[in-house]
Amino acid sequence: MSYSNSFPTQRPTLNLDFANSGKLDSRISYSRSSTGTALSSERHLSSENLIPYSNDLSQSVWTKRNLTIPATNITAPDETSTASSLLETTATSTHDFYEEFAAVSGASYTFTLYAKANGRDTFIVSPQATSTIASVVFDLTAVTSTVVSGSADSHSITAIGSTGWYKLQVTVTATGSGTGFLQTYFRVGGSTTYAGDATKGAYIWGCQVSSTGETVLNETSGQIHREYAPTLKTASANEPRFEYTADGESEGLLIEASATNLLPYGHNGYNSGGIFSMTLVDLSASQNAAVSPSGLLDATLLTDTGGLTQHRIDTAVSGLDTSKKYTLSGYFKATGTTTGFSLRIASGNTYGAEFNFSTGYVSAYGIAPDSYTFETVGNGWVRVSITAPLDLSTATLRINTGRGDVQSDDYSGMLFYGLQFEEGSAPSSVLLTSGSTVTRSADSCSVATADFGYTGGPMSIVIETPAGAGAGYIPYLFSLTGGDQNFYAFKNTTTASASDDWRYQVGGTGTTVSGSAGSDTVAIRWDTGDVKAQFSAGVSSTNSGAVETAFTGLKIGQSPANLYQLNGNLKRLSLYSVALSDTELAALVD
Repeated sequence: MSYSNSFPTQRPTLNLDFANSGKLDSRISYSRSSTGTALSSERHLSSENLIPYSNDLSQSVWTKRNLTIPATNITAPDETSTASSLLETTATSTHDFYEEFAAVSGASYTFTLYAKANGRDTFIVSPQATSTIASVVFDLTAVTSTVVSGSADSHSITAIGSTGWYKLQVTVTATGSGTGFLQTYFRVGGSTTYAGDATKGAYIWGCQVSSTGETVLNETSGQIHREYAPTLKTASANEPRFEYTADGESEGLLIEASATNLLPYGHNGYNSGGIFSMTLVDLSASQNAAVSPSGLLDATLLTDTGGLTQHRIDTAVSGLDTSKKYTLSGYFKATGTTTGFSLRIASGNTYGAEFNFSTGYVSAYGIAPDSYTFETVGNGWVRVSITAPLDLSTATLRINTGRGDVQSDDYSGMLFYGLQFEEGSAPSSVLLTSGSTVTRSADSCSVATADFGYTGGPMSIVIETPAGAGAGYIPYLFSLTGGDQNFYAFKNTTTASASDDWRYQVGGTGTTVSGSAGSDTVAIRWDTGDVKAQFSAGVSSTNSGAVETAFTGLKIGQSPANLYQLNGNLKRLSLYSVALSDTELAALVD
């Protein structure tokens, strides 16, 4: 909204600036009997790599002792030619390499690198933070990891398919602040000191030190990686939710209807026993591999396996209502060389959509879904959804890393978090489940007109929302109640052809405003025999059927019966105790 000379000179009787205040006016009555989630303005450390050159060990920042690097064009785990080849010199000494980083005492650091034998198959990784914390022997032939000194919080070795590459990982807690090191020694005959062989060595790639605990590589080429992202937070019962975009713009107050996540293990796919609880087809899953939008280390890594085939998760949900539409959604982030993925709902007919992580919706997968959403939420994470009708009371849900057959490299895939399957024609805020379905109750927000000085007669109301607000079945912007009849505005979604149009109504007389799709600000004047609505989409409408009455309550983002919530955000609501002119209404939505 911009200001002009036509802007009303009279101050609003009620002015609720949800977007800028970030709190509720004390006169407002608000409730929600369960917890709820929303993307907040708080930011968290989403990913990190404190090593400035993760792949190219020929760079001078890497110290190589009695090692040479004849080439750096070795095929890496992601099938790019970016891995470094390290060969021994003939010196009788240690043959090792290291890079330093700034360590903080008491912080936990996860050290990761990928190694492939080239005559040498055993290494000691010695994480340091002012002193050596642990020494872990990794044997690529026996595929074992063993702590030989010090103490490690965790350590592991993982084969990357049958490529000969192995992922080596150690997590330790720093014992001092200062210079830390990721140091790796070649080991022969149980010793790190020996006469080298100039024809032998190893291939190294994907070196990382991170304080986030993640095991997914953040590649670097000249500087460290550190990325912050908005935090998906949980609000307590009866705590209002003020939501923000990924770039920090306030979306205002979130008002939603009740919803139930029908996927019992939607949080990260794992049950309390650490078992993945959906069907993996030519995929492997790794729990707590990266930081999710929640800011916690609870995202699950899916890695493609099995060659040229579909790589997917399948799960079925039963007991569904075939007269309703259902929506599948989740948070996803690409890893390795993956560029896209797809979602599918099969229940008689099969509805699906393919998405590109950078550009959004690509094409239908089977029958085009009734609708879809694509939202970026920071640091490569996106939240997407598809909505479809059902022909059967059971639906099979599928998530593919890609679409159709994809050649796996046993390294690439994607992260996921917060899967959700719910009744309704749009995704609601995520409901995290860990063993059973979870229901979020509806938001209720209202204020008595007597509390802000309205005593009856003409009025005007202005509501601003983010673009595209209002989802689900008949979302309401507001409703004024009491007296002889109600006055309200809502989105007409009762038919597919009218799904983008706003409608305003006094009592039983209403008008659907064609062309109002995309409006993010609505200004409506109400007076005896004169109702005028102006929309930011550039259309307006008049209605002469209004009868003057005194309203006693204003319900915000819901219908007179406390139903049909907006399922979206409200940035601002202003109520004037006068009937504003056409020019003033137009200025308010400009």
